[in-house]
Amino acid sequence: MEILTDHAKTELVSLVETTYGEAILTMQRGKEEKELVIAETGLSGVVYDSAIDYYMYDLNWTEEQFDNYWENGGEDKEIDNYVDGIVDYYDDWSTWEEIA
Repeated sequence: MEILTDHAKTELVSLVETTYGEAILTMQRGKEEKELVIAETGLSGVVYDSAIDYYMYDLNWTEEQFDNYWENGGEDKEIDNYVDGIVDYYDDWSTWEEIA
């Protein structure tokens, strides 16, 4: 019996935000590249909604605390974490095949 192993890794090739507000991630796994469109509201908007819910409701931050965090590097950090999470999610052949 032979065990098949998957050594391919999904990597981010590029991230582009269009003038229409779409965020297009181009990812590569092995020799295959695929594009994933994230949102029509812009990546920052999607991440902002998720982050504000987490920090204000789960961690009980005030709006002032969150605004200070967001404006002083938090936005970039949260976007990086969001994109990393998407790439990690598609780092498997079964989920990779979900991308049309």
